[in-house]
Amino acid sequence: MKKQFSIFVALLLTISNYANNKVKIYYEKTDSGYSMYADNGEYSPATVKIHFEATNLDISGGNNQFYLIDPLKQKQLLTHLTVKDARKGYNFKYTYESNLGDHNLEEFDSEYIYDLPFSKTNSFTVQQGYNGDFSHQDQNALDFKMPVGTEIKAVRDGVVINVKDENSKNCGEESCKKYNNFITIYHSDGTFAEYTHIKKGGANVKIGDSITKGSTIAYSGNVGWSTNPHLHLVIYLQKLQSRETLKTKFKVNDGDKSQYLVRNETYIRNY
Repeated sequence: MKKQFSIFVALLLTISNYANNKVKIYYEKTDSGYSMYADNGEYSPATVKIHFEATNLDISGGNNQFYLIDPLKQKQLLTHLTVKDARKGYNFKYTYESNLGDHNLEEFDSEYIYDLPFSKTNSFTVQQGYNGDFSHQDQNALDFKMPVGTEIKAVRDGVVINVKDENSKNCGEESCKKYNNFITIYHSDGTFAEYTHIKKGGANVKIGDSITKGSTIAYSGNVGWSTNPHLHLVIYLQKLQSRETLKTKFKVNDGDKSQYLVRNETYIRNY
């Protein structure tokens, strides 16, 4: 009997910040069926979930599986589709979703103590804390009130995975979120940090740079969904279709004390 084959590909992306993530899924014919592969051109791991509709093909590992793709990895094997009965026709189609990060990550360094995101001897007030009433509902994020042009320091070592600093527009409506300028850094334990509202042209780093904590990564601004100059900082785990934002402790004063930061409190960095 003549073999039949059909394939349909649809790409579904989940987080607008990563709408252009460099993850590619493809297949190759084998003697027994097909092999699925992935390329990841990003500097962090990426998660892919594939949904197959297959006729006369066994899917190794089962359908609707999550696959973790290593950073800067080419042709990483995901799964095999094996013909069940060679006397019969077979075909398949698939759709997939992808995003940066490890969707299934549960263990990370939850006890890590972060540096404050500004220079030594400076002090700034937290104007909106965790689960704030303006734009932080159900989100563990911090807003530091600071003048435009303030040096923003990395709170932890990592690698830069995203930079956007071409925008200058701002407003107090969520519709201006699309104008946010930001830098995203991936940490060794699988968490991410995002520094948002930096000034136009204010990035001091580029994608792929290795960053040490305390280094200057950007200059603060008042861009995007913002009504006054400030830095929005969030530490999170990236899931396939959402973020799990994290409460984190920071070194304060001389660095010998750590605590969760709270709204309307001013913190100084002397380390």
